Amino acid sequence: MISNSYSIKKNSKSFFFASLFLNKQNFEDCANLYKFCRYVDDIVDNDYKNKEILIRNIEKKLLSKRKERNLNISYLIKNKKLRVESLLELLEGVKLDLDAPSIKQKQDLINYSYLVAGSVGVMMSSILGCKDKYGYNYAIDLGIAMQLTNIARDILEDAKMGRVYIPSSWINIKCKDITKPTPKNIADLKVATSKLIDLSEKYYESAMHGLGFLPFRARYAILIALKVYRHIGIKILKNDFSNINCRERVNPIEKIFCLIQCTFMFFTCPQIHLKKYTHEITLHKYLKKKYPTTYE
Repeated sequence: MISNSYSIKKNSKSFFFASLFLNKQNFEDCANLYKFCRYVDDIVDNDYKNKEILIRNIEKKLLSKRKERNLNISYLIKNKKLRVESLLELLEGVKLDLDAPSIKQKQDLINYSYLVAGSVGVMMSSILGCKDKYGYNYAIDLGIAMQLTNIARDILEDAKMGRVYIPSSWINIKCKDITKPTPKNIADLKVATSKLIDLSEKYYESAMHGLGFLPFRARYAILIALKVYRHIGIKILKNDFSNINCRERVNPIEKIFCLIQCTFMFFTCPQIHLKKYTHEITLHKYLKKKYPTTYE
């Protein structure tokens, strides 16, 4: 059986790099959750038969009142490190990918990003020891920001799978126009990419204000994850919208540079360690929570 840590290292080198700075228990718990999320994503992305049935079976197990749900994250639920509601929200987002997603407006994009990644932000925050639930607001923002970065980075790969996550109100484009773009398509994709990255920046900026809700060591690791992921968007713009031609990555030297920057910020910027109780409510204006929980 593939270990949890191997799953992170193979599929998300950026998060694996940041997770190395967590304590052992936090690392194992995050790796366990990551493996579950990866499995659910793989059901949708790969050639699994009866995808809807597989997702529905996971939902049934999560809703089961039995102590043993036979899931790799069962012990996290049992020890109250995860809310079942957040896992169900994640599955709601994943189900949108069973068919080609319908992203018409910016609010559809933000809500989708909340379901598939903001929910994970809440779960990670809980695992890492966030005791003040108000901090979950910022965890949601970091999840949304990272998902927007993913969408910008993976425009080409998603199109090859028949998916377009860019709001049709921004750009009315089909998958074939992304994989084999005309000069006009390229120009339109550059504008859309700029909008995605600009939107992600708003959520990254907000997420920075929530780091103080995390324990000291976890705070440092998440700052690194934020910085490295944010750098993907910066590279896309710097390299003249490289996402249109390939999947942009942060190389090891750039990760070390991000680490140095984070270390300097961590020990010289007091704001990173403060709890901000004035979250920008408009950032969550469009969230449609199936299992509502108010953190504000």
